[in-house]
Amino acid sequence: MTDLTAAARPVAMTSAEKSRTSRLRYVDNLRVALICLVVVHHIVVTYSGLPLWYYIEKPTSPAVGLGLTIFLFVDQAWFMGAFFMLSGYFTPGSYHRKGTDAFLRDRLIRLGVPLVVFYFVLQPILLLPAYDGGSLAHWYLSTIGSGPLWFVLVLLVLDTAYALTRGMTRRRPARANRDVAQPAPLAYWMVVGMALALGVVTYLWRMVVPIGFWIPVVDLPTGAYLPQYIGFFGLGIVAFRRGWFHTITPRMGGFGLGLAVCATLVFLPLGLAGGYAATVGGGTLGSLCYALWDSSVAVGVSLALLAFFRRRLDRSGLRWRFLSNHVYAVYVTHALVVTAVGYALSVVPVPTLAKVAIAVVVALPACFAFAGLVRWLPGARRVL
Repeated sequence: MTDLTAAARPVAMTSAEKSRTSRLRYVDNLRVALICLVVVHHIVVTYSGLPLWYYIEKPTSPAVGLGLTIFLFVDQAWFMGAFFMLSGYFTPGSYHRKGTDAFLRDRLIRLGVPLVVFYFVLQPILLLPAYDGGSLAHWYLSTIGSGPLWFVLVLLVLDTAYALTRGMTRRRPARANRDVAQPAPLAYWMVVGMALALGVVTYLWRMVVPIGFWIPVVDLPTGAYLPQYIGFFGLGIVAFRRGWFHTITPRMGGFGLGLAVCATLVFLPLGLAGGYAATVGGGTLGSLCYALWDSSVAVGVSLALLAFFRRRLDRSGLRWRFLSNHVYAVYVTHALVVTAVGYALSVVPVPTLAKVAIAVVVALPACFAFAGLVRWLPGARRVL
């Protein structure tokens, strides 16, 4: 029988593992860029006219609305998958250092506490302007939800599944060293294989959960991308074990970018040819092509960004460290700032694109400043 008590204890790490779990400055900087993109994404949602945010404004022209919607669809194809990949990369090292029990306690505090606070407190506050009278209790129950913290919820489930699986299999001889696999460079055929495999799984999944299908209770707005999120989390774990982040070359990054461009030129037109209905799912040829497109873009762009940041932005400094230390806090609190900025700019009579630009300039520094203030609260740094 598996000794779960022993599995719960941290274990010594090899020098190879320590090098892989040491601070990766370019990954920290990539996380900063991704959280900025999250803020911009939700600002664009605000002015796209799509009913997907706490405050919405209709665009001043159909062309602008279409352009903003296209930006959102391209963005959605890859950026949250990249977040899950980075989270997966650091999961084995964290588990190795802490053991099962401490790892799960840490995840429950770091992920569970913000999720509960947002679910039952911040989400209703953000939706308060929509209150139109009636039973306050009924209205409150209808507003609770995870909002943008669906990412935290899914990550908590994945981390828990990883820890329980490792705890149950750690004592098996054949799997004893599964977290210390020898580094092996990422091959080009692996990149193409990942994109194709993810595209096919996504195509099959969207027969059941098409784009736009809202998963209730968990409040997940992008359930059609679950194969990508789970796959990229697993990809991050494999990347840690194989040392892939340390072997990505500029040429490999260029290959990833080329993959994304080729998929856009080949699969995207074929997917769009079937109309909007084909792009959301349903088992058609168009939905297959669209799934292959966004999966290829997710793999290719993530690879290209890793290569670019590793070569060009592998740096640190007071400013970069401040931004990196506040990434998670910004994710948890940015909805408050973006929504407040939207309401504040509602009286400014300028075209939509100008308002988007103003909102970005105002909201990005405000999000980090607000996150900094929140992290000064007693006990907040233990969570954020």
